[in-house]
Order: sequence, then structure tokens, then C-alpha cells
Amino acid sequence: MRRMLFSGWLIVAVLLIGGDSPASAQQFSATQVYGGPGGDAFSDFQPPTGARVAEVRVRSGNMVDSVQMVYALADNRIVVGPRHGGPGGNSNSFLLDPDEYITGLSGRYGDYLDALRIITNKRTSPTYGGRGGRIDFRVDVPSWNMAIGFAGRAGQYVDALGLVYASIYSQQNRYLAGTIPARPGRLLQTAIAGGNGGNAFADRNVATGARISEIRIRSGERVDSLQVVYMLSNGTLQEEPRHGGTGGNAFVFTFDPDEYLVGIAGRAGQMVDSIRIITNKRTSLTFGGRGGDRDFQIDIPSGCTAIGFAGRSGNMIDAIGLTYVTSSIGRRRPAGR
Repeated sequence: MRRMLFSGWLIVAVLLIGGDSPASAQQFSATQVYGGPGGDAFSDFQPPTGARVAEVRVRSGNMVDSVQMVYALADNRIVVGPRHGGPGGNSNSFLLDPDEYITGLSGRYGDYLDALRIITNKRTSPTYGGRGGRIDFRVDVPSWNMAIGFAGRAGQYVDALGLVYASIYSQQNRYLAGTIPARPGRLLQTAIAGGNGGNAFADRNVATGARISEIRIRSGERVDSLQVVYMLSNGTLQEEPRHGGTGGNAFVFTFDPDEYLVGIAGRAGQMVDSIRIITNKRTSLTFGGRGGDRDFQIDIPSGCTAIGFAGRSGNMIDAIGLTYVTSSIGRRRPAGR
């Protein structure tokens, strides 16, 4: 099978980072596209202004059925890009950290894209797809660039795939995707893991000088509820609203005075099946069951302080992430994390 190459293909659309002058425009380019000749051509050439890639959704079985980018905006809204390919296969979600960005792809192809791995500045995803295909491939964006979308060909399956990319820095010397830490005290939110049910929530109204004293969890086969309790500067406790229902068994994870939250991990499907609390000193036991179809880990950026949870909930926790603030006093994660 002939390798499909669109080397040097320049996407003519531009994204205005700021201002009205041509100097403020950011040019997009596309990598080579690997795969078969079938399907219709596509490209994600105009992501929302100031967006970063927060998640990549992949449907796959014996081959890669579809790919889709999900973007996080500067105001914490989520924008879902177009899905390229068909509805077959199993649903997979690859979540990116706030300081993480896509630098390449690898996998195998024949007439279609048989297998896919997503490569970031920090790690490589699991393999999505099957064991078919005749040709291995890898595509990387140029140095000092980040992928902001896909390019390729698709119909019922993904026939061929490459990346649309742009410079990490705009002409105004800012990260295109907003990965530079914001001003101290700004409230931000990570990507969330889980399903689409329930209602959105976020822990935001935290008193100045408060610290997380404990996290209350109710869980059984899944995570039923989560609640943050803060220690105020005067030594009194303040309870945030409980997110989720009243099922399961009650647990309390208590923080030492010098301990703080840096991330969460677990498994999720349509709901959050299990969760572990990660601090600067340790990782909690697993709360919840053994279900879920994918692992997740969500960390806040270095130099930031987690203040609570964000996600979706009803009778249970449907999806979970973290809220955090930037801080002028950086808190480091423990060595080896």
C-alpha cells in the first residue's frame, strides 16, 4: 500500500491570538498523513481561540473507527471538536494534563488506520485499535510546536491520519494553548474523567487562607459522593457541599497540617468507579469498586494549589476533576512522581 503523504501541506486558515494586525496571526500547518486512500479528507484547522487540547476521544476495535479532539477554553468551558470516522468500536478517552500537549502519533496502517498511539511532551498513550496493518508509522510535529487538531481521511473508519499544528509561542510570546501559569490567585479547572450524566459542579468559594483538612467519600461498587472540608485560618472547619448521593459506605481521608492535594487517580466509565487521593506525601487507598473501562490520573500543574473538586454528579459521581489556583509560592510534588 502506498503511503499517503501530504508533506508541507499548509493550512491557509489562521487563528488570531490578539490584536488586528497581521503580526498577531498564527499560521497552522499539517504533518504528513499516513494510511490508505479511502474516505473523505478532513482537518481541524480552526480550534477555538486560546484553547488547549484537553482530551482525545478514540473509538476503536480491530481498527481505529474515529478520532475527536476536545478543547478546554481559558474560561474553563469545554468545546468538543468534530468526530472523524464512524460510530463503531469501543469508546476511549485520553486526558491531557493542563501543562501537557500533543507532539506526535504512532501506530500501524494498511488500507485503514489499524492502531494508534498519542505522543505528548510527557508520555505515550495506550495503543488504540487492533494488531492488523502492514506498515508501522510515526509522525512528529516540529520542535517548538504543538498539535492542535487532526488531519487525514475518514469514512466509516479512519483511513489515514496526521496532525495539524502551530507554534507553541505566538508572536506575542505567549503559549498558544494557554499552558503558561496564569497570574497568582486565578481559579482554574483541570479536565474531568468520567461520563456525561448528572449536573456540573465545582468547588470555588474557598475562604482566603483555608487549607483542605479532610475529604469525605461515600463509595461501594462506585464512588457515590465526595465532599471537601477546609480548615480556616482561625482553626474552625468549613464544609463544602457534598457532590453525589447518600449510598455506599462512609470514609474520611484526613490531611496533615503540612499536606496538600496534588492529584487524583482511578477508573471511570459512564461514572467514576474508583478514586485515589494523591498528596505531596502519599496516595490514599482506593475508594470504590473494580469497574470502569479506563484508567485516569489528573494532576494540577506545579506551582499551583488544588482547592477542591469539579465534575458532574447526581446520585453518584458521574465525572471528576480538580479546581485549583495559581500561587506565587510554588508547591513541589514529591520526588519520583
